[in-house]
Amino acid sequence: MAGHAATTTGRSPRIGVKAGLYTAVIGALGAILTLFAIPVAPNIHLNLYVIPPVLVGGTSGPLLGLMAGFIGSLYTPVLWGWVGAFPYAMGLGLGAGFFAQRFGIRPTIGAFIAHVLLLPYSYWSQVNWLGLPFEIFVVGVVSTTIQLGVAGVISEVLMSVPAIRKRVPRMEIAAPSWVANNPLIRHPWLNR
Repeated sequence: MAGHAATTTGRSPRIGVKAGLYTAVIGALGAILTLFAIPVAPNIHLNLYVIPPVLVGGTSGPLLGLMAGFIGSLYTPVLWGWVGAFPYAMGLGLGAGFFAQRFGIRPTIGAFIAHVLLLPYSYWSQVNWLGLPFEIFVVGVVSTTIQLGVAGVISEVLMSVPAIRKRVPRMEIAAPSWVANNPLIRHPWLNR
């Protein structure tokens, strides 16, 4: 590919049994992590249900990241009566996978870019739809940023384990040279 300094090849873009099971199991982990939420404000909780979309998106691509985000947020409406977590978690998985696959960027950074792009949706859904005060929305953005940072670190630590790297469905990653030569933003699985 012209303009790309480094690539790593992976499996076919089709969703096979292994990829489907990986996405479902890791996504279900997100639903379980929802149970361990720490309330910080009305309708605002600090939890790690965002680990699955970041991890699956960062290892297997945007489509599987989107699916893991959906599965991982399934229990959120049951606990809090809030369906707004679906598009948010799905967007994080999509962003982590898209920026990793297309640009070779770390899943954590891709998820943060998606988080920023999702802020208008978050504002509309929480302030206009739920009627939360703006101050509570700000608390929610801060708590979500914290949980996303923790989820990103956990995801990238898991991705650094050689046994996990060998066994999870992988995507093809391509990166421009400015990303491939920068260890701070380069995907951990990107060949130099």
